[in-house]
Amino acid sequence: MSSKVVYEGWMVRYGRRKIGRSFIHMRYFVLESRLLAYYKKKPQDNQVPIKTLLIDGNCRVEDRGLKTHHGHMVYVLSVYNKKEKYHRITMAAFNIQEALIWKEKIELVIDQHQESQVSNGNKYVSFEYKSGMDNGRNGSSSDHESQFSAQEDEDDGHLNLMRRTTIGNGPPDLVHDWTRELDSDLSNQNINNQAFSRKHWRLLQCQNGLRIFEELLEVDYLPRSCSRAMKAVGVVEASCEEIFELVMSMDGTRYEWDCSFQYGSLVEEVDGHTAILYHRLQLDWFPMFVWPRDLCYVRYWRRNDDGSYVVLFRSREHENCGPQPGYVRAHVESGGFNISPLKPRNGRPRTQVQHLMQIDLKGWGVGYLSMFQQHCLFQMLNSVAGLREWFAQTDERSAHPRIPVMVNMASASVSSKKNQNLQDSLIHPSSSLDQLNAGSRHSVMMDEYSDEDEEFQLAESEQEANEKKIENDFKRTGG
Repeated sequence: MSSKVVYEGWMVRYGRRKIGRSFIHMRYFVLESRLLAYYKKKPQDNQVPIKTLLIDGNCRVEDRGLKTHHGHMVYVLSVYNKKEKYHRITMAAFNIQEALIWKEKIELVIDQHQESQVSNGNKYVSFEYKSGMDNGRNGSSSDHESQFSAQEDEDDGHLNLMRRTTIGNGPPDLVHDWTRELDSDLSNQNINNQAFSRKHWRLLQCQNGLRIFEELLEVDYLPRSCSRAMKAVGVVEASCEEIFELVMSMDGTRYEWDCSFQYGSLVEEVDGHTAILYHRLQLDWFPMFVWPRDLCYVRYWRRNDDGSYVVLFRSREHENCGPQPGYVRAHVESGGFNISPLKPRNGRPRTQVQHLMQIDLKGWGVGYLSMFQQHCLFQMLNSVAGLREWFAQTDERSAHPRIPVMVNMASASVSSKKNQNLQDSLIHPSSSLDQLNAGSRHSVMMDEYSDEDEEFQLAESEQEANEKKIENDFKRTGG
């Protein structure tokens, strides 16, 4: 196999230093038919790369999900050889489309090596993932890193040319995956009962070009302040990736399509697919008499093999995100987005967006004011219409997803002065965010020729151990 360039371009080197801080460096990556390498700048002549990884049929591409660095969210991939999995190259992209292209190109080279070896009489052993074997949900090509991704490939049970798709452990037990077509507790019942389980929704009304559905699931007890689950379904002329990046952001752009959003920030990054977020709602319903609501919830996401994206969230408590003065802490029982591709029309991409929400708004009197619940719920669901209009009226779609990192908010006894200062900082968030964006971009580009790439860097094995420890701690505390 000749050593020719398969794909090349600027990507991000992501990692953590031994002092615990993350870093990102702009590096030029080159994928050849036998080698993956990166340089500080575009290579000329016989320039020596900073680091290389030999590509053969034993290599794997592991999805690390989204990581946050100074508000920037980057989509991280880790390429390694299963025979020596601690020798890795970790790369990332600000744009999820670019990360997916690199993943596809690298996996194509791996497949070619496997085909070449099999044709020569040698055997490569790997597992083939069949959709639906992971607790009944759709096959996911972008779950958080699998604890089985390297060790199980040694089995001699199956011989095929399909790579084993990295399958994570799925969403936290706390989070209900409402996107499953069939409920998991019906999996052992007959087909007729499963077919009946699909009839959970009825059309409530059409509004702003959206279909609004209400869940018909019978429950023994539902608090007065907690509404039934409702979802809005609409079509947006944009790709799944563009919509996903917008949904994941909590910067100034969100004010342009989500009328229920006031402020949001990152509390804790559990792993590349799970995070704890703080979210303030802008409900505007008799603010003189009704206190505003805020949320602390776990958010989980994945990308399915059909190109769709699932974002799930549910409320939970966190030690660094206690009750805030002047706010009532609402409770999200279940919620999220299901972003699915449709066939293009007139050359334009089309995507179906479903937004589900079941929320307990808490507070006195809410159970007796049905109009308040309906107003707030419809305002949140109308964000699907906001997405549709944002893409219809916006040509510039290259903004990278961002989310500010929140300060420690564990203390509920924050002084009113500090609280007022925080409120003042939220009145004009766009200017400060623009400055932050510009500063971050400048710092990344200035680092293009940095000599610190491998210096003071935490070893890949230590990074992996730290991430698994955080994930296990999260599960033990009720995640």
